[in-house]
Amino acid sequence: MKNISRKPTRLGAGVALVGGLMSVATPTLANGPLLGQLECPAEPVKIVVLGDSLADGLWGSFYRAFTECRGVDVMRKTTISDGLTRTDPEEWLDRIGPEGALADLFVVQIGANDIQNIREGTSRAVFGSPEWDSAYLARAQTLAEGLVEGGGQVVWMGLPIVGQERFEDSYRAITALQAEAAERPGIRFVDTHEPTTFGLGEFVMSAVIDGSVRLLRNTDQVHFTVIGYDVVAGLLYSDVEKLFHQAGRAAAIDALTLQ
Repeated sequence: MKNISRKPTRLGAGVALVGGLMSVATPTLANGPLLGQLECPAEPVKIVVLGDSLADGLWGSFYRAFTECRGVDVMRKTTISDGLTRTDPEEWLDRIGPEGALADLFVVQIGANDIQNIREGTSRAVFGSPEWDSAYLARAQTLAEGLVEGGGQVVWMGLPIVGQERFEDSYRAITALQAEAAERPGIRFVDTHEPTTFGLGEFVMSAVIDGSVRLLRNTDQVHFTVIGYDVVAGLLYSDVEKLFHQAGRAAAIDALTLQ
């Protein structure tokens, strides 16, 4: 990780970003809207978070944000140290189970463990080869199309910027294939690489939030801290707000029908 000897950059209303060196700043607000700022929906809403350890951190953010909302069910369908190279997309879909199949929103983030060869039967596709790209794209498309069949909204999040440069190019390539897979069934794809530079255009570990330096990234420089995951989950604020609004409209229509 590079030390950044520059003045902090303020993002939005009040996050000042710092790299290896800390600077003094007096921001007043956290970066952008956070999920916890949303009001609880008027009707029950089911959200499924699917993917690897990065997705597991996102699930934690969703759970914390809506733990006081009785009508919000945030389902944890994550598997640590797994991905699409090791596990077929059909198995990922099976893991959702009947209880999650009709979710209102699917949030997907996967790929952190996918820098490895793909074995299909007796054949092997070597990571980085055209054969691997084709095989991975097909797996991602199968997962995307399977999620859409449930009828709920699907948001697929790409991989973030990481501090380990040996992963960077590979993660960007994986993200590009996932974005292509999401495009065909009309899934909204969120590229998290640039947003997780937090306005500096490169990897940073910390930010000044509400006047205090807060660590955003885990020491492995891949995962996030609790506050870091909350900031990343905030990228989906508009998606969840729209979902809750639709639930509110459904409740209003039901009330009119009962009159």
